[in-house]
Amino acid sequence: MSDCNGSCSTCSNGECKDRLPPGMLTAYDLEQDVAEGIMVFAEVYEHDGVWMLHPAVPGLIGKAAELSSGRVFAVMFGPSDLKPLSEQLFSMGVDTLYHMRCPSVKGFAPNAYADALAELCDRTCPASFLIPATPQGRELAPLTAARLGVGLTADCTILESDGRRLLMTRPALGGNILATIESSKFPQMATVRPGTFPSPSLEEGRKGTFIVRPFRPSDKDPEVTDTRVSTGNADITEAKILISLGNGVRKRESVDIALKIAELIGASVSCSRAMADRGWLPHSRQVGQSGKAVSPDLYIAFGISGSVQHMAGVRASRIITVNRDADAPINSYAEKAIVADADAVLKAMLRSLQQ
Repeated sequence: MSDCNGSCSTCSNGECKDRLPPGMLTAYDLEQDVAEGIMVFAEVYEHDGVWMLHPAVPGLIGKAAELSSGRVFAVMFGPSDLKPLSEQLFSMGVDTLYHMRCPSVKGFAPNAYADALAELCDRTCPASFLIPATPQGRELAPLTAARLGVGLTADCTILESDGRRLLMTRPALGGNILATIESSKFPQMATVRPGTFPSPSLEEGRKGTFIVRPFRPSDKDPEVTDTRVSTGNADITEAKILISLGNGVRKRESVDIALKIAELIGASVSCSRAMADRGWLPHSRQVGQSGKAVSPDLYIAFGISGSVQHMAGVRASRIITVNRDADAPINSYAEKAIVADADAVLKAMLRSLQQ
């Protein structure tokens, strides 16, 4: 442009040459951040020859669709026969699905996955990147964050958004307080406890974009020769029925009784922090802010008072409580509250089931 006649953004006397009109400098600012949308790591696993989404994924996809002001991206790793999962992910709210493939990588390869995810984020520029806090996700997330040079908020139980800004809340100081954290760089990364958010309503027939991308193996990943699943501690986040034990359970034998009841009715056994700290059940079975978030169809609580920290981890469809205290806070959440001794009811319940 020749003479600006005093109207450009850098002068007022009309004497400058070769300047852009007002507003154009901002429009063509190549340094402004273009990050938009939310990326979700869609973890998959093989069961009896069939590839399935990890149960933690649907709730995370639903939350991303709720929070995102832009597109919802998902990324999964695995062989060519994963494409049927795309229809499930699109129906949950995914707009663009990236299927990362490498014929020479047969199992979970954290360093190769992290390299591929960092490269994908550099290309797609999501404002946020969410990863389920599964054993796989807990290993993968920090490796990816390090490659991207961004922070990571681990084990979140609450996610909120303000435009592109993600507010990530997690338990701190042993679960005694909740800390809300913001990241100063994109993508804002967080791992989220499985079971924290409910699965979304499905929109059957919803379409999205399916993209296959190759990735390279990493010489930093050891060769996996065998994988075995430990059955010692059941994953309480996947249970449909939970028998949960708290400080009101006074007898050590009641834990064994609860385990027998769970076996008879197809349930799992969980506990409050007090029970885990006592050492009667492992911390892997603990429910609450400093434990795991669960969303069973039925939650039967024995001797649990119902502190805010504990109930923050419970998203049950129905709750039944057994407690000697008629005014226990957990009773306000319950469909049915039984005022009785937890140990005695457990013993009577087992006797009734065995008969």
